Amino acid sequence: MKRNLTIIALIVIIASVNIVGWMFYAANTAIVTIDLLGMAVIEVTVWKLALSAFALGAVIMLLIATFLGLRGLELRRRYRKTIRRLESELHQLRSLPLSSDPGAAIAGEGDADRLEAAPTPEAAAGGQR
Repeated sequence: MKRNLTIIALIVIIASVNIVGWMFYAANTAIVTIDLLGMAVIEVTVWKLALSAFALGAVIMLLIATFLGLRGLELRRRYRKTIRRLESELHQLRSLPLSSDPGAAIAGEGDADRLEAAPTPEAAAGGQR
């Protein structure tokens, strides 16, 4: 039932477009001369001129939409790449060991100096065992 209604609606739309097209053609059969800087370039009927202008506008809009779509795809790719990089950096920061010393350097800077300066348990006990 739904398929039959879709087919009937499609037939009605196609017939309506044809009727309107024929009415436009019949009302615009006059011939006009296109002048560019005073020179008669071409003589064409109004309906052909209107149809050509519509088609040219549609092609221009299609090119603009394609350009904007490709630009959007490129931006989306760049943003995904940045998100992946930032997520990996966040993962690396989360996996760093916690330090009990608030003045300790991040990512192990100066760890060797701190280990050398730390007293051994024997030295802390005064050299006695």
